[in-house]
Amino acid sequence: MNRREALEHFHKTYAEDMLHEKLYQVAVLYEHRKEELIFSFIQSFQSICLQAISAEADKTTIGYITYSMRRTYLREHIYNYVIEVYGANWYFDPLPYRGTYDAGWAFGLLAELEDELSQLRKPYMNKVIQPDVERYVLQAAWEFHHYILKLAKDAMQQAVQLPEFKALKCEDDLEIRVGEYKGISKVVYCTAYGVLHDSTG
Repeated sequence: MNRREALEHFHKTYAEDMLHEKLYQVAVLYEHRKEELIFSFIQSFQSICLQAISAEADKTTIGYITYSMRRTYLREHIYNYVIEVYGANWYFDPLPYRGTYDAGWAFGLLAELEDELSQLRKPYMNKVIQPDVERYVLQAAWEFHHYILKLAKDAMQQAVQLPEFKALKCEDDLEIRVGEYKGISKVVYCTAYGVLHDSTG
């Protein structure tokens, strides 16, 4: 078989099934550890709020708090989301406050997927190469991200009740968003509407 046929065979025979298995494991893990994971997420939110309070004199009112997956981090097997606090100008704000949220509980399974697929590609005799595996895993990262988004939605009701959050000077339409760094993100809370819920995970 040629390289294109080998890649198709590899994806259909191994990659797709293994991805579904890892996502199932993430779903089970989330349900079993949900309260612990919510607590950890709220701690990360509390920490960034404290940082913003301590430096608030340097900034106008807060317009955005974002949790961002960074693919450059994923390539280095770093599973931290970057937490950033911005003023009303969002990405044009030159000095956001930054923190991190450790999403290794979910993305550790993405690392397992990469390791296992790296072994399974070897019988294809260099028609499926390591960069093919890495590309597939980076594309699959968005599927794992959905569980961080779900966690944020589940945690937000409690997170916005923290005194550290209530002490912040916020815009009337402050948004808390979860997504990809300077890319697609979803609003999980807006002060204008309260906690947002929808049917998507």
